[in-house]
Amino acid sequence: FRAPTDNDRNIKERWANINIWQGENLDCQFSKIYDCRIEKGAIIVEGSLAGVSRVPFFRYSQKINISKQGKISFNLCGNVREDTFFLPRLGFEMELPESNNKFTYYGSGPFESYCDLCHASSVGMYESSAENEYVNYVRPQEHGNHNKTKMLEIGNLKFEAADEFEFNVSKYSTAMLYKAEHTDELKTDGKVHLRIDYKVSGIGSNSCGPALNPKYQVNDKAINLNFSIFFNK
Repeated sequence: FRAPTDNDRNIKERWANINIWQGENLDCQFSKIYDCRIEKGAIIVEGSLAGVSRVPFFRYSQKINISKQGKISFNLCGNVREDTFFLPRLGFEMELPESNNKFTYYGSGPFESYCDLCHASSVGMYESSAENEYVNYVRPQEHGNHNKTKMLEIGNLKFEAADEFEFNVSKYSTAMLYKAEHTDELKTDGKVHLRIDYKVSGIGSNSCGPALNPKYQVNDKAINLNFSIFFNK
């Protein structure tokens, strides 16, 4: 889930728990684990994601390898249910201490960048912080994504990928942004919220224009995301 933008207003009922008929209930989803085992030194997790009272929209197998040097490699493979409405994003979320506020990355920057909103940015090495990533929209919503990323250093962690990934660093969780109707309702929780995504759907112009072009939608049915985490002393 992502905090719907103004341009998501005509489709957010397909994502969120707004009525009992349409949504995948991504704002109140849960994970079910079917199996967790160790094979040849790797941790294998078989599971699914589903909105409450919905059939799973994503079945996956996650393989985690930990090297002697402390490198943690993640391989996420899975399939999205065929009749699932396109997803706002698909990836990982984690909470970091507030002290991990500043970060360096090699990706699309320095401005927020989405697959259909990236011509103002270029790929390079940049530095930023959770405060600088916040975009003060009149109504709190999705902000601060960076696509075409290959490396991110934040706190003592370094994320790398042979292919590209997308990421977002914010003072606010998705739930906080979604709940707030006005900027004065936003309250920090003393944490830094980090997302590492396979892909994030584009922003579009459907607040007053056409629906998001399918080529900018996360409509992939076969998912394969690989990245590694290193601990930087």
